[in-house]
Amino acid sequence: MLAASTIALTLAMPLAPWLQAMLVAAAVAWAGGAFHAAALRRGRHAVTEIRVAPDLTLVACMGDGHLAAGYIRAATYVGPWLTTIVWRPDGWRVSRTILVLPDMLPAEDFRRLRVMLRYARSAEVQDVPASQA
Repeated sequence: MLAASTIALTLAMPLAPWLQAMLVAAAVAWAGGAFHAAALRRGRHAVTEIRVAPDLTLVACMGDGHLAAGYIRAATYVGPWLTTIVWRPDGWRVSRTILVLPDMLPAEDFRRLRVMLRYARSAEVQDVPASQA
């Protein structure tokens, strides 16, 4: 959607045809690379496997085989049909996202991931509960 809207905006602007063609080619190349990494899970920047710890630490195995560690951010969304994990690898300035759908994991693992993300995030926001004794 982002690439399509960028192309439409580029074609609507009064630019030279050669410049429009270069901008459209750049948008198509970017969209192809993003599709290759996010949807097909291939390439250097693709996340192929993740491990999440209860303290919101995430270790991701990247497409080229190296491991990247980082922390899960508060912008992570946990829902019944969709989970998006927003994390920032150590040493990076920008955050990355990982889309997790129910059919990507066995049902029990998907439930465990959602519960871990939800409780870890709420422990960050809420204080330690008062003693019931």
